[in-house]
Amino acid sequence: MAQSVNSASGAFGTAISEFAASLPDRDLFAATGAVALVLLGLVVLALIVRGLLITSKHLNQVSAARAMAADTTPGNKIMMVRFRGANGRATRHAVTNALEHYLPEFNFGSPFYLGYSATEIEASDFALTRTDFQNLEQIFATSGADLIVWGSADVKEKRQRICFCTRDMLAGGNPKVFFTLTMTGKPSEWAESEMRAIAYVAGRRLRPSLGRPADFRADRLTPIVEAMEKILLADSVLTGQALTEIESDYTAGALHLGEQFKDTDWLDKSVARLAVALSKLSPEDNLMRWARAKIDLGRAMCYQCEQKFESAKLQEAMAHIRDGVNASQAGEGRAQAEMGVAAMKRAEQILESRRRFSIRWNA
Repeated sequence: MAQSVNSASGAFGTAISEFAASLPDRDLFAATGAVALVLLGLVVLALIVRGLLITSKHLNQVSAARAMAADTTPGNKIMMVRFRGANGRATRHAVTNALEHYLPEFNFGSPFYLGYSATEIEASDFALTRTDFQNLEQIFATSGADLIVWGSADVKEKRQRICFCTRDMLAGGNPKVFFTLTMTGKPSEWAESEMRAIAYVAGRRLRPSLGRPADFRADRLTPIVEAMEKILLADSVLTGQALTEIESDYTAGALHLGEQFKDTDWLDKSVARLAVALSKLSPEDNLMRWARAKIDLGRAMCYQCEQKFESAKLQEAMAHIRDGVNASQAGEGRAQAEMGVAAMKRAEQILESRRRFSIRWNA
């Protein structure tokens, strides 16, 4: 019995000795501990740096909003926020430069305040996320901004997406609530036409009334229409909705200037641009836009006939106006239809006065 107990004790002792022998030596334990402490220190340092960055970003956002709200510069306030992507910073600087140099051409030379916030907002062609929507609301509420600009840059495709949002757009109930402009090429290589195009889109968000040129005196409107013309003369600078807007604004503006100044050059430009637009547009594409183009083309041709009467041209003008009025009445363009009816009456007056003149002459 005693022998078996001693045997068991000896086996247990041997096992303990073997286990102890298999353990690393003290130096390895010390090294392992030191490595663990270093890694823990790096993790703690990374957390501290991350916290500092978050705090710095928040302080930047707060200070930018306060600075803009406190500024008493008359005119609009524009807040630039972070542009995402590897080339985001360069793109933001290029957009800022475009606004600083060319926005005055589209806001009647009025001064404006331009600030920067480190807020991040996703630049997409789709609706905003709830977080982005709330960030925009907060910027508008705390800074008093009239326009917020953000975007992203794709280095591989050399494509930049620039987004614009105003208070009214955010409160309008549209799920997208912002306007997207896509630009190509490297921002550092953008020419004057690209820079002016960016400024036009920003100015159009700040002043939707640019689409209603009759609201302005012709002398004040002239520099804006001339700036639009420079953009249109450059090939493929704007596309999509931005191109549609500037073509519509330009033709309406040229028509207004031609009417007010009795300038045949502006009338000719309006007629030429409208004819090209209508050649690419059909009622099925956009009924109201087609109808508006028809009415404007007819109006411009009527004014041309006032300067130099041509019976065939006047008849063509009346046909354009008639088509536009009928399409407007079929859609929801009551005001547009009324404008067309007024233009038709004017055309009829021109024709009637010409007939009276012919009767007197024959007599």
